[in-house]
Amino acid sequence: MNAPSAAEGGSRSRTRRAILDAAMTVFAADPGASLADVATAAEVGRSTLHRYFSERTDLLRALALHVHALSNAAIARAEPNCGPPVEALRRVVECQLDLGPIVPFVYNEPTILADPQIAAELDTGDEVIVEVLDRAATQGSAGPPGWPRLVFWALLTAGYDAARKGTPRVQVVDAIMASLTTGTINPHHP
Repeated sequence: MNAPSAAEGGSRSRTRRAILDAAMTVFAADPGASLADVATAAEVGRSTLHRYFSERTDLLRALALHVHALSNAAIARAEPNCGPPVEALRRVVECQLDLGPIVPFVYNEPTILADPQIAAELDTGDEVIVEVLDRAATQGSAGPPGWPRLVFWALLTAGYDAARKGTPRVQVVDAIMASLTTGTINPHHP
């Protein structure tokens, strides 16, 4: 009796994950995309998508938590507390850059941020980034409280945009690292 239930649970989980993965791609490319666009990308019918997420808001909330979990898992895989601070910071930058432009979408989408519970959840998990930023700082910390964290995410957002426009990934990572560790920006590159 339990086998069909377990199989159904696995199938439901795979379908839900396919919808969320498709939503990541679709909304990163077009923040105004419809649920029909997501259903098409997930290769499911609209009725199937609506069984999982009855409204766009439901999908956006689930997407936010999904991306947040992926970001936290990526941070853990980067092992930010291991090795020299600058190398650890580079691994964290690379792992977050790999998540792509869905990250700034999730953290800036008004529908998501309007939910206080989701917004509070999204505001957790990156404390280790601040710790590695503090360890890697070559000239101390400047700015108001929380500034290194804000700068980190702003530079990543710029990095997502630069990568989307064709800048080689290694160049994007190098530019982010230079800005984070030495505060320099090469004026000869756009």
